[in-house]
Amino acid sequence: MRKTKTRASFNKLKITWLLLALAGILAVGSYGWHIYSLFRDWQTNMPQPQLEKLTKDLRLHHNRTGRFPAAFTEVNDLLWHTKPAPDYGSDGRQARTKNYYYFYTRVNERTCAIWALPTGPRRNYASSFFIVLTPEWLRSWKGNAIGDDVISRLPAIPKPDQLAALMMQEMPSRVFNQQNERGDSR
Repeated sequence: MRKTKTRASFNKLKITWLLLALAGILAVGSYGWHIYSLFRDWQTNMPQPQLEKLTKDLRLHHNRTGRFPAAFTEVNDLLWHTKPAPDYGSDGRQARTKNYYYFYTRVNERTCAIWALPTGPRRNYASSFFIVLTPEWLRSWKGNAIGDDVISRLPAIPKPDQLAALMMQEMPSRVFNQQNERGDSR
């Protein structure tokens, strides 16, 4: 009789350890899932600038038409073909995508300017950009996120001292090689 009593208590001890190990695995798994969901939410709300694509598309529009567009609606009609057409503001020069606000200004047929400003709950982790674009070169400035009160007063084409007041630093200029972009070899 004694053997069965020891065997029964030994089986209860095995089950206890098994349930304890299972609870530990579930606790670690649920904590891992919680961390993953926090990271996914953080990544979803993080502003992601689309400046390379935008400058490439604006230059492509210029190559096809010989001028920069007056508004984003012209780029959408020629290149993007987004259906239904997004809301580009009352004058067609504003766009929002991936937690960035873009404000476009055509200076003349061969020059345009773009403000790219982060929005959303993680805006302080992203940078603001101001870009001047021509078919031959690009000049850009980069700075910290700009507050809503300042955004409403931003000039379409700021002067260098205004960019300095916003603590925006000029990045190295880029010069485009027209021959290589057309497919010609050097």
